[in-house]
Amino acid sequence: MKTYLVLTLLITTIFAETILVSGKVLDENNTPIPGVNIYSRDVGASTDQNGFFMINVPKDAKLTFDHIGFQSVEKSPVEQFILVRMSVDVLQGQDINISATRAIPGITPVAYSSIIPGEIENYYTLQDVPMVLSYEPSVYAWSESGNGTGYSYVSIRGFDQSQIAVMIDNVPMNDNESHQVYWVDHGNILNDAREVQIQRGIGNSLYGAAAFGGSINIQTKIKSDEAKLEATIGHGSYNSSKYSLTYNSGKNFGENSGVNLRLSQIESDGYREYHHSLQQAFSLGIEHSSGQLTSQFRTLIGYENTDLTWDGVYGEDINDRDLRRKGYRGFTDDFLQQVYSLNSRYTVNENSVIRNTLYLVKGSGYYETEKLGKKFYDYNLDSETAWADSTTNLLRRKWIKNNYLGINPSYTIRLNKLRIDLGSEIRIYEGDHFGEVSKLSHSLLADLTTPFKYYQYIGKKSSTTVYIHTIYSLNANLNLFGEIQYVSHQWKMQQDKIGHAVGHSIDADWNFINPRAGLNYRFSDNYSIFGKVGKSEKEPKDDQIINADEWQFEPKGAFPEKITDYEIGFNSSFKKLNALVNLYQINLENEVIENIDFEEEGYYTYSQADKTVHQGIEFEIGYIMNEQIQINWNAAISNNFFDGGDFNQKILPKSPTQLSNLIINYKPESNLSIHSTIKYVGKQFVDNANTDENAVDSYIVWDLGMNYSLGSLLLTGKVNNLMDTLYVTHGEDWGAYWPGATRNYYASLAYRF
Repeated sequence: MKTYLVLTLLITTIFAETILVSGKVLDENNTPIPGVNIYSRDVGASTDQNGFFMINVPKDAKLTFDHIGFQSVEKSPVEQFILVRMSVDVLQGQDINISATRAIPGITPVAYSSIIPGEIENYYTLQDVPMVLSYEPSVYAWSESGNGTGYSYVSIRGFDQSQIAVMIDNVPMNDNESHQVYWVDHGNILNDAREVQIQRGIGNSLYGAAAFGGSINIQTKIKSDEAKLEATIGHGSYNSSKYSLTYNSGKNFGENSGVNLRLSQIESDGYREYHHSLQQAFSLGIEHSSGQLTSQFRTLIGYENTDLTWDGVYGEDINDRDLRRKGYRGFTDDFLQQVYSLNSRYTVNENSVIRNTLYLVKGSGYYETEKLGKKFYDYNLDSETAWADSTTNLLRRKWIKNNYLGINPSYTIRLNKLRIDLGSEIRIYEGDHFGEVSKLSHSLLADLTTPFKYYQYIGKKSSTTVYIHTIYSLNANLNLFGEIQYVSHQWKMQQDKIGHAVGHSIDADWNFINPRAGLNYRFSDNYSIFGKVGKSEKEPKDDQIINADEWQFEPKGAFPEKITDYEIGFNSSFKKLNALVNLYQINLENEVIENIDFEEEGYYTYSQADKTVHQGIEFEIGYIMNEQIQINWNAAISNNFFDGGDFNQKILPKSPTQLSNLIINYKPESNLSIHSTIKYVGKQFVDNANTDENAVDSYIVWDLGMNYSLGSLLLTGKVNNLMDTLYVTHGEDWGAYWPGATRNYYASLAYRF
């Protein structure tokens, strides 16, 4: 009996002195860190993809937090929920594996945001990538369809996406000729993402792409600790649907190998009439590590077929619930893009790493429309019949078949307190543009072989980038950053002489040197500051020089855009609160002002302003109230204006002056989460003269969603525009506007086998 009482007392004492500790691990930029190892004596755990952990430890025990690339942290759990922030030291340990293209918290002097899988689950349903990015500071997005499917556009700090460098797994995705990004070609890419990093300003993007307003790098995942086979089916308003099948091998092929496979289809009629879109995608990732070498091969194939109406809704109809949705059967866009890449990393020793990205991107597609009563002369048909003023009905297709091949090697070496990244990129592009007509109604053309090619030109471009990127750790608190980048472009265009076409042959060379420097200083564990100044130049878009998607044009002159970017940022981190403030001033020469062409579908008109200024202040606050409730708020106030000329001090068009997002995540149970987002977008002028009656009014949109899991089943639901607000997302100075969707719904069911 005495022995029994002793054992009972001992067991009771042990359990009385043990507590269940949960918490979250963040980096210095308030981004959750997955995969952190947590241990105390013989007990261990790790953080999930959202940075959360749970561990049962003795009350007097200390917890150690370890992760490659971060300084270890030791904590005494004085309460049951704790918040841990880990700091990066780029000059210690294996973090030399971090690529210089990625901003490093507390090290890289740049304003940036990271979106990780847990956040993607909250924001993403089936819309295009820009709509998800728009929850981050200074980011704005809109779509032609109104509900975020089909053709969508993103801007950062008032710079459109042709001035933003976009990469998927380090492969540049900006079109080599127009610099545009066609998100519709990459349906459901966020399903594979392990991180989306947005750098604002010219940042430290080292690719020689269009990195003026910022850069966006989507990194997809391959290797995983757990095998997964998951099927998803979703449905929403406007006949929207999404089907996806994802497979991950986990460790079925061993500790050093992994495979990730996805098949998906997204389809929607769009909020506006005649904006149906179909996006089909296949992705395959294979990763293998052997000794010091890690290789990742990826295939990303995307097909889209989208109905387009090039103009918007006229001003008198935009506030009518029925008329704002009206459209007409205009154009069909059909495109297939294939992206193949091989990313490799070889660790020479603990102080040096060699990386390389080899990629091939191929595209083929057209957009078509029916034309009525067109003159033979306009389509070079009179060269066959000599009847220039005769008219015919026809089906017109404008084709593009292009490809580009690139290689991007880099070498990283650590010398005591100095890290150096040396790298380059070589890219070779060729695009075949041609137009075809068929279904000719005039009897004079009955014997003409169709499709008849009425124009063709070949565009070629070779680009070379060389850079050196350095970080010097003067002491534990001060890191200095510097880089210089040399970019060279050689461009040629050869037009075939078909009919009346002149047969232009033109070429141009551009060579730029882009220096950047900055620092990051930590005052204490709670406060840090960064500063940066940088210069960059960018070559003109092809269609600033030529209007080549027709046979008749005369080359025009265009100037490179030049930018000087000044940045300063403050970061304060406390137990449950993290706050960031960034101030910036960006001075530009020859900024391109772009407008949708009213008279010719699919075209833009361009002008260049001698001098402009983009300046503003950005706020970001994250507060973890407890393990159930997290609140994040970000806002940006900007003043983007002409500096001189006819429109001196006028605000640049199509650039909201204020942006704000309030995001509340509530997790009442471990298998249930509810998220609320309230977005505010300020007033936008649509013309250079800042005419008030034409301006796009400010608006507020509230979305509400939930995720519920039951074993292997995941149910997702979302209501967009909960308050059924009528709002406008974009406008052009000739009186056309693009509406945002009214209240709409989406729900999906995912099952993991």
